[in-house]
Amino acid sequence: MPPKKTMPDVLRDFVRADGRSLYQLWKESGIAHAVLARFMRGERDLNLRTVGRLCETLGVELTLRKKGR
Repeated sequence: MPPKKTMPDVLRDFVRADGRSLYQLWKESGIAHAVLARFMRGERDLNLRTVGRLCETLGVELTLRKKGR
């Protein structure tokens, strides 16, 4: 069984599937190009505010749920 994807992995998949360049996403989201580039290379994580801005730009809804139960 393949390992479950993490939230950053899933978000990177959405960015790749979107088709816009990191430059375009930077301009539309206001997230620094260097931050996006380092995130896409797996060199850094994004804080929740930045994830929200990226999801909004991509048209992706982020749903948080509690683990367990």
